[in-house]
Amino acid sequence: MNPTAATPSTSASSPDRVELLVHSHPAHDDPPGAMLRTAHLPRTARALVVLTLALLLSLAAAGTAMAATPSPPTQTSVQITPVDLAQQDTVQAVAITVTNSSPAPMTRTTVSLRGPAGWTVGPQSVEIRRIDPGERAHAVFDVRVPTLRDGFRMYPFTATITYRGGDGIGTATQERVLTSGDALGSIAEARNNVGVTTLEDTTAGNFDGGGNSFSAEALEAVGVTPGATLEGAGAQFTWPDVAAGEADNVTASGQAIELGTAGSRIAVLASGSGLNASGTMTVYYTDGSRSEGTLAVPNWTGAGANPQAEVVAASTGRNTPDGYGNENGTYSIFATSIEIDPAKTVDVVVLPGNSTLHVFDMVVV
Repeated sequence: MNPTAATPSTSASSPDRVELLVHSHPAHDDPPGAMLRTAHLPRTARALVVLTLALLLSLAAAGTAMAATPSPPTQTSVQITPVDLAQQDTVQAVAITVTNSSPAPMTRTTVSLRGPAGWTVGPQSVEIRRIDPGERAHAVFDVRVPTLRDGFRMYPFTATITYRGGDGIGTATQERVLTSGDALGSIAEARNNVGVTTLEDTTAGNFDGGGNSFSAEALEAVGVTPGATLEGAGAQFTWPDVAAGEADNVTASGQAIELGTAGSRIAVLASGSGLNASGTMTVYYTDGSRSEGTLAVPNWTGAGANPQAEVVAASTGRNTPDGYGNENGTYSIFATSIEIDPAKTVDVVVLPGNSTLHVFDMVVV
């Protein structure tokens, strides 16, 4: 019932009492013409009751209006020109382009640029007095590119804009990440751990740091064999096509791996060797932007992080340095995923830095 008006009426039986009628627009579960009738009130309380009810109705109306007010759309775009990482030990100009797509001018615009840690960027900020509707302006910074370290490296640049007028939001940011060196070409190139062994030789495995590993025979009993297709988290994975006793998974330690495709999620086939097998996975896109997501799976015994992860396969027992053991235990492989921007193409994925997180496969879906 949605009250819209309060009408005091004097009771015929008692001139010193007032009856308060609250009229309403019927809600979906109210009969037509529904009305709330209060108990008779002393005349001295009439003013207080009417004032209180009027205040409540005003607040409700204001709340409805506020809830219906949408946030203003962003109409300010920012672009960062890249430096040439091949030209090391040089000072290069980086231009920040600010475009005003709103119908109002932007005034008192301040542009600042933050470079990678340890890099020199100047000036501290650039002031732009006015950017008319449909126009763009440029702020130029000097960036010193130092000698770069070997291996795959990421260098983030972040432009921050503050302004008045325009779309009324008052601030905008843009990040561009440059990379140097080569990322690993596939998950197979990153494999660095033996997680599966046979009964004939259990000593090669060390999935959990204690010399224990999945049993190849037990996995085969549930359909997990070299090169097999496994399904989970809405994705199709390929189980590592390697013999038992060879490196078959990646212990996550910040490896950068190329994917080079587009989709809405990155699905991961993994298992944990600890109770906190989780961390931040960073996704770099071909346009220089990036996003992050939490990658987490339970311990291979089923306890620990992210109990909602889907069980793809559960095998009985495991191999120990002394042979097959823990016959009453169940050791599992899980599937989970993180969301990515479906409008962009993934360039490189950087795994979390957590060696208790073991990745067997990773696909974009």
